[in-house]
Amino acid sequence: MTLTRRRLAVVLVVLSALAWLAMLPPAPLGAPVLEGSHHTVRGAYHVHSDRSDGIGTLDEIAQSAQRAGLQFVIVTDHGDGTRSPDAPQYRHGVLVIDAVELNTASGHLVALGIPAAPYPLAGTAADVMEDVRRLGGYGIAAHPDSPRTTLGWTAWDVAVDGVEWINADSSWRDEPASALARAVLGYPIRPGGAVAWLLDRPVGLLARWDAMGATQSVPALAAADAHARISLRDPGADGDTSALQLPVPGYEAVFRAFSNHVVLTEALAGVATPDATAIVSAIARGRVFTVIDALASPGGLAYTATGGGVVAHMGESVPLEAGVNLRARVSGPPGTTLRLMRDGVVVHEGGDAEVSWSASGPGVYRVEAHVPGAPGTPPVPWVLSNPIYVGLPRPPAVDGGPHAAPLSRIPARAAEVATEHGAGDVSELVDAQLADARARQLAGEQPIGWRFALSSGVPAGQFAAVQLPVAGGVSAFERVRFTVRSAAPLRAWLQLRAGPATERWGKTFYADEEPRVVELSLRNFLPIGATSTAAPPLARIDALLFVVDTLNSRPGASGSMTLSEIAFVR
Repeated sequence: MTLTRRRLAVVLVVLSALAWLAMLPPAPLGAPVLEGSHHTVRGAYHVHSDRSDGIGTLDEIAQSAQRAGLQFVIVTDHGDGTRSPDAPQYRHGVLVIDAVELNTASGHLVALGIPAAPYPLAGTAADVMEDVRRLGGYGIAAHPDSPRTTLGWTAWDVAVDGVEWINADSSWRDEPASALARAVLGYPIRPGGAVAWLLDRPVGLLARWDAMGATQSVPALAAADAHARISLRDPGADGDTSALQLPVPGYEAVFRAFSNHVVLTEALAGVATPDATAIVSAIARGRVFTVIDALASPGGLAYTATGGGVVAHMGESVPLEAGVNLRARVSGPPGTTLRLMRDGVVVHEGGDAEVSWSASGPGVYRVEAHVPGAPGTPPVPWVLSNPIYVGLPRPPAVDGGPHAAPLSRIPARAAEVATEHGAGDVSELVDAQLADARARQLAGEQPIGWRFALSSGVPAGQFAAVQLPVAGGVSAFERVRFTVRSAAPLRAWLQLRAGPATERWGKTFYADEEPRVVELSLRNFLPIGATSTAAPPLARIDALLFVVDTLNSRPGASGSMTLSEIAFVR
């Protein structure tokens, strides 16, 4: 090689190196800790271990979190809620909190704070959300705007307890090849920055979240959704790791990209169970904000509203009558811009580290901080707070109370009840006694005693049913009502069947040892399998069925129910 060629080769190498360095995500800026924020803890939420479709052990995850400077990790392995969660524990100085990610018919729901469920949690989003709350838990819509249609959340009519406003495993899926290439090139040097460089401002989701706040308090979290792997082709199901995959991005890379800052009333005591309770409780109340650490770290935010002698924090409501002053302070790098937003619209923007603003009307007020050079089009905010709800009181929980007397009634023909079951399953009628005085008063006919047992093995269409004939359809009625008591907690189907093709529509219900009146609107019954119409053709309904199958029961499950006062009403 001649001297000229050697020089040319050196120049090309240098230029290539400079081009590569220019493509690197920028190093995070320094942002001092906010004074007075010693009760704020940083952590990662929505993490998968090798117990489902992640590749790391809990110890490895905790070590990664410790290296990233986090104080807690919420692990959300896929499941049906029946596994007993691990007790909270400190590993390598990091508090590991166990939770679960559930499948629903309308997307995934992360459940925090639930014990082992007595039956598999599955079905419609409304039913799963109802079960999570019954168990004392808190349900968060996972990756609601995922580009993968099978993962996005579609049940926006269901009042969830929280949403993920950003998700690391979803954000990259709609990025152009050039952005993905830049992230790949930058990952070996700045892995956290490479993950963050694929983030965008989720405009549509933030608008929906702001609108939801008008009627309900809905805290938002940043979801790591960390698996420490990426599939080159999608696996067939959650927990299936058979797809071709690469072990990137690692847990530490995602943990360095962004974190949730939870604001506590007291410092952590170093005792796992009460510390975990304090963190989950603060999250449920909305006392949490997000920081994109790969842009600037650690930073901090203080945000309150004062009115009528009341001081409200993130996630809380304050009345407007006496006038409300909103105050926000952010600890950011030079060039930080602070925005105060009302119902998603900027009402104040400035470069000051502190803003004080008098609320001019009711609304959902939250804060964003932006730093120069943030990725995305439009850019992702560096800090995002949860709202304070001004002049938007939150109604108390409504007790269902006694059901109103029906305007009209047609009893289902319980005297002609029959049983149905799959091969190897058991469905039989037994003598029933109504021990509860209220149930005896309600029952206008002989109660139905039913015993069922599903065959063991893998789910293969096992079912047991009680069938009641219905004459002349039910088009004159709005609801179906019955009284039920089960030997143990369970969730079962109530189904409508229409001939001559025996199409079915259904809605599930909960039952336990206490007799309870269940009332279901006929318009809420959904198709089961292929049907000729989305809504049940009420004029053609010829049977009502109580069904137990493998949606909410495992193969081998058995039990019994007492059913009475079965009627269609309006």
